[in-house]
Amino acid sequence: MTQQEIPIFDANSTMFQNIGLLKVAETATRQHGDIVAIRVSDTRDLYIAGNPECFHYWRSHQGHFQTDLGDIASNQAITRMLLGDELQDPRWSDIWVLTANRMSAIARDFDGWLETALAEATKTLIRDLPQDGTAVDLRDLCRDWSIRAVCPAIFGADIDVAEIAQGVADVEGFYFAMSTQDAAETADHEKMPEFQAARGFLDKAISAALNGSTGSDSNLIAQIATAIPPDVSAADRLNLLRPTVGHVITEKLNIGGLSLLWTLVQLAQDPKLVADIRTECLGKDPLKMSDLDSPLASSTVKEGLRLFPELPFIYRITSEAVTMGDYVIPSGATVVFAPWLIQRDPRFWEAPKRFQGDRFLEQTKHDAHYFPFGVGARIRSRANFMLHQLTLAARTICSSQTFALSPECPRGNIRPLLRSALIPRGAVPVVFNPCTSSAEPVDDHALADAPQ
Repeated sequence: MTQQEIPIFDANSTMFQNIGLLKVAETATRQHGDIVAIRVSDTRDLYIAGNPECFHYWRSHQGHFQTDLGDIASNQAITRMLLGDELQDPRWSDIWVLTANRMSAIARDFDGWLETALAEATKTLIRDLPQDGTAVDLRDLCRDWSIRAVCPAIFGADIDVAEIAQGVADVEGFYFAMSTQDAAETADHEKMPEFQAARGFLDKAISAALNGSTGSDSNLIAQIATAIPPDVSAADRLNLLRPTVGHVITEKLNIGGLSLLWTLVQLAQDPKLVADIRTECLGKDPLKMSDLDSPLASSTVKEGLRLFPELPFIYRITSEAVTMGDYVIPSGATVVFAPWLIQRDPRFWEAPKRFQGDRFLEQTKHDAHYFPFGVGARIRSRANFMLHQLTLAARTICSSQTFALSPECPRGNIRPLLRSALIPRGAVPVVFNPCTSSAEPVDDHALADAPQ
């Protein structure tokens, strides 16, 4: 087959830089097809891979792609900078084995601690809702829920949610600085104020947990610390714990609770769906029931992740020339895999821009076109964890509350903006009211297309 030249979409202008990658990618693929080179500067192209076949190629040929992005630091590289790699030092090889074995030994207990934290976080969310009809900003509500749902199992029950929220923002700030500043500015990353703030948060949080815990406490730091010999200095102990703790946070924490936020935004516009989820939970404790017993809640969560994937774009560098369809993408090229495009493509989805809570009731119908977390074995583990977290929270909220967007919520605020994740453009005020057990489902209605 004759290879075709990859079409180029010129986005090297102020206008396209201002509208952002979401709209640029949509426009480029609409004009030129699934594989297109987006020219973002005089010296750099991004190759958009906007169909499922590209994902399946990546899944089968992961050795053809790397995560380090040349002059641009990848998330994986930034994580190594932030957490350090003390455990990789040969002098600590014995302790690496001890901590790994301890992690394996407490894995089931840790799952239980996370489940307890999730239940308590969800109960706290509902308990703290205003009872007088006052609107609450979903951004704050979901951010605090996401922290409470994970961090007690890692750091212990005595956490300062506001302090952790600021610390997580500092970590995000370091990632943003490393991925946007030029090489000269990031050459000595340890001198960057963003690095110092992010590392300072992690070290303070870990140190506080170490000082406030004993070996019998039910949290990750307390238990992993028991595997480190007592003659290891406090500074070395911190360096040895930081990579393990940091990677667990990365795997378990949904930054900002954004996946829950986007699902609640859609539910707030569909009282019939909320009532139907409440009905499937009648007579059961939503905090304890199996996810299999709440299929509509699970489907609704998956639909939220379809329209608002955790990773709307995934960057990789080709380690050799790769053939995708009729095109050859050269070695060293930046390839952008695009769940944002695939999961909204009318070729694969009926009414793709419409939020349909029951879309995923047929469990495997859409597997080939659904990549909200990316691909890979570790991704599957995170996906299963996040889907359970979100399903439990969604069904519990729907079981006890009726809720709607506040009339003061600007529609533009619920249009997603791409940063490191999809964020709302401003405050998302929602009014919650406790529902009664006798509440009747509301009449069906045609739900408007989800904000784009």
